[in-house]
Amino acid sequence: MSETFTAVYERGVLRPLARLPLPEHARVQVRLVPPPARTGTTPSERQRVFDALLDAGLIRPQPAMDLVPPVSETELATAAAALAKAGPISELIIAERAESY
Repeated sequence: MSETFTAVYERGVLRPLARLPLPEHARVQVRLVPPPARTGTTPSERQRVFDALLDAGLIRPQPAMDLVPPVSETELATAAAALAKAGPISELIIAERAESY
């Protein structure tokens, strides 16, 4: 059986990051393989890729989103009171659906 797993070397011990399907005290051979090199993309490289995809028509820009102002405690209390008067929301939905038939 051959399996590849990721481990961390701490205080002289290799510690697997996930459980291994091995019995206790099993002997194994270990081959050290360095992790793949990360590609260091800079923000300008990302922007260049984004612009190229945009120009090719493969993606569309996201529409600008208006920021929603925070709701005050008073507004929350008013809304909660109004919802409490209206009754359970399930009954409101049932009534609204009944009106549409």
